[in-house]
Amino acid sequence: MIAHKITTGAIALIIGVLLVFSPGNAQAPTENTQVVPASLPPTTTTTTLPAYVNTCTQVATLALAEGLPPSELETALRVAVRESRCTSDAHNADDPNSGSYGIYQINGFWCLPNSNWPTGWLQAKGIVETCADLYDPTTNTKAMVAIWSNSGWLPWKTAN
Repeated sequence: MIAHKITTGAIALIIGVLLVFSPGNAQAPTENTQVVPASLPPTTTTTTLPAYVNTCTQVATLALAEGLPPSELETALRVAVRESRCTSDAHNADDPNSGSYGIYQINGFWCLPNSNWPTGWLQAKGIVETCADLYDPTTNTKAMVAIWSNSGWLPWKTAN
């Protein structure tokens, strides 16, 4: 129970930090606008939250559930926000190797056959059958954890 409270608190703190310090996170107001009831004191203001906040909270929970160490969660969330705004159906067709897929924008390099991995690296690990499987949030997160375990954050070109 205590570990759950600590994890929940850590996720909330990280999401707050991402909201304040993520570069380029400005978005138009969304349906997540919080309306301040008239009964509250006048010092309370209306705030607008970016649309991806709830999704990123789910992404954080999923990353921990799939085995990412809590010490890496902040970097994982930074990557998810930068790469896809925590959106599972994101695809960047302009990236090489058939593009990049899903929340963590896993490049096709990891799921296409090559001379070292005749069926593909993620296929050999039993994580995907095709690159399209990376649109599933759980599969994409499993792939991220496997790639991170193999290569650190280098494939995302981000400092730890």
